[in-house]
Amino acid sequence: MKRTRITYGQLEKALRSFGFTCRPGSRNPPGRIYEHEQTGAIVALPAFPENDRVYEHHLAAARMELNDFGIADPTTFAAKLHKVG
Repeated sequence: MKRTRITYGQLEKALRSFGFTCRPGSRNPPGRIYEHEQTGAIVALPAFPENDRVYEHHLAAARMELNDFGIADPTTFAAKLHKVG
């Protein structure tokens, strides 16, 4: 599996900047559930350390959820990720 240049900490900051809240997941292994109350969008991620680089499929899932729910298009999402970095 390939990793990106983005860290899980950067991804969390970006998601929160778009209005997502975070709560711990209840499955084993534990993860983090990011919820966007206004739209109902949910991004589920594993609980990796914030300085670990994000796996490509996790970043793609977050990007698709934001796009599909009209929160941010891929270009806006990419810009936000680099800004919080």
